[in-house]
Amino acid sequence: MIQLKGKSLFRASTTLAAVGFLLFGYDQGVMSGILPNQHFLQLMGYPSSVMVGFTVAIYELGCMLGALITGRLSDMVGRKNTIRIGCIILIVGAVLQTATQNLVMTIIARVIAGVGNGMNTATIPIYQSEISPPKSRGAHICFECAILVVGIGIAYWLEYGLHFVGGEFAWRFSLAFQLIFALILVFGTFILPETPRWLVAHGRDEDAKVVLARLWTDGDTNHPRCVSEYEEIKEAVDFERREDISSYKDLFTKGKYNNRKRVLLGMLSQIIQQLGGINVTTYYLTDVMSQAGMEPNMAMLMAGVDSIIYLFGAMIPVFMVERVGRRKIMLWGLVLQVVTLACVGGCQKASTDGIKAAGSAAVAFTMLYNFFFGASWLSMSWLYPAEIFSTGLRAKGNSLSTAANWLGNFVVAMIAPVLFQYLTFWTYILFAGFNVLFIPMVYFWFPETKGLSLEQIEMLFAVEAIQDDARSIGSEREHHNSDNEKKNDVEHIGQNFVTHKEEVARPNEKI
Repeated sequence: MIQLKGKSLFRASTTLAAVGFLLFGYDQGVMSGILPNQHFLQLMGYPSSVMVGFTVAIYELGCMLGALITGRLSDMVGRKNTIRIGCIILIVGAVLQTATQNLVMTIIARVIAGVGNGMNTATIPIYQSEISPPKSRGAHICFECAILVVGIGIAYWLEYGLHFVGGEFAWRFSLAFQLIFALILVFGTFILPETPRWLVAHGRDEDAKVVLARLWTDGDTNHPRCVSEYEEIKEAVDFERREDISSYKDLFTKGKYNNRKRVLLGMLSQIIQQLGGINVTTYYLTDVMSQAGMEPNMAMLMAGVDSIIYLFGAMIPVFMVERVGRRKIMLWGLVLQVVTLACVGGCQKASTDGIKAAGSAAVAFTMLYNFFFGASWLSMSWLYPAEIFSTGLRAKGNSLSTAANWLGNFVVAMIAPVLFQYLTFWTYILFAGFNVLFIPMVYFWFPETKGLSLEQIEMLFAVEAIQDDARSIGSEREHHNSDNEKKNDVEHIGQNFVTHKEEVARPNEKI
């Protein structure tokens, strides 16, 4: 097996996570170009619009089921093995979709593929957060979310080219193409190590030290940096063992670590993403373009252009999240989403009143909304839940928050046609109103996690007695550890904790 170390190992882990989210994005975008294909519709028996919507949306329910499965599975078999299993299930679903002969087979195949994708989306951010250093963890997860947009763009541009080919090959090739990404992801799981936090939690301390040494000290397990990293993780795991925190029941009890608050924040962050309007603007972008007088070919081309604009926005947090923090990006994202959604709704109203230029303005504001969403909630909703849970509850907590994302995705996909039928342009105003409601929730409830290790974030949510204990241990370890590299690069649980606590005192109120 290839033994990567240092920066090469970090790059490889980030690449693995990026490929996983690229596959996620491709799956999200691929059906938009397949549904208009006449050969596909004929093979499916020309289903009603309701059945078409159900066929598309059932994928989200499969993803939700897959996310829920990972809670226990990831703790049992490990993070990278869960990703591997998810990829295998997704490959089976992709093969069945490619070979489908009728509507029932398509629906079953989409559920299977959804289960695999749900497992990956719930596990990959955990793997990335447990491998990455505190000062670049956010940038790494934001990068993989930006690659999600690349996946959507690949689907749009591939289908734009295949649109001129037409026929059976166009849609079957589009569905088969995702197998390339899934196979790359499976191969990656054989190169990368298991996360040190999972290894320590399962009593494999020596293996954990070897992984930490590969990450930080060029394989030297006795290096002070490696020893200090191990001790910090070990102490956090021992805290959890003493309190016996590891079950789903523990997630919904306050306890000494405010677990209930953490799981509610994780789920809320994903619900905010889904109710923020992204699926409304994505699913109905072609309708907005049609109202602007665009021909189908031009509408598909502009959808590809929109994916490029979306990507530009998604890259911004990669460079900003560790400079300005999570909260500011969340709050400004909500404000800008309110403005752009209101403008889309206003332009839609003006367009129905006969103002021709309003249609083009609606397209422009829709793309601007996607830019601002990409620059904020696209990545924040995946980053925040991956950070805030303790080692024993991280897989279960993140599985619930990811399931909330997919459930919200399904609900919006099902109700959006009804909303547009009865509320028309007011639908955009409704989702703008949701964003207004979310602003005070984020301001008062979401503490900042920028620059903190996962163990420090665990203490950030703990009650005062546990925080005092952590500060005492951190001070004692700092007294005995004079390694300058460790002091400069990694903050201990007790180091500067009081200062950070004062900074987040307002948003760390009870839920």
